[in-house]
Amino acid sequence: MDEADILGDRIGIMSSGKMTCLGSSMFLKNKFGVGYHAAIEKESTDINYAVVPYFEKHLGPGVRKFTEVGQEMSITIPTEYAPRFKKFFI
Repeated sequence: MDEADILGDRIGIMSSGKMTCLGSSMFLKNKFGVGYHAAIEKESTDINYAVVPYFEKHLGPGVRKFTEVGQEMSITIPTEYAPRFKKFFI
């Protein structure tokens, strides 16, 4: 979507050869996006069971683990939790 943000005023999404959605990048992100991604580097390759509950406690129950491979973990955070970021990251 990065290239589409830069190059297009309106972006179309096709599925099975048919146009399924058309709009600005902001419209499409608000309608279909998952929100924010937090990338976390862990000290160990062991599965971490504490990070997601910690994020849920401080941001909200919609936080989800996206991936956890090796020493990296990716968390998705819903867009509506953005107002809580300032307090969370201080």
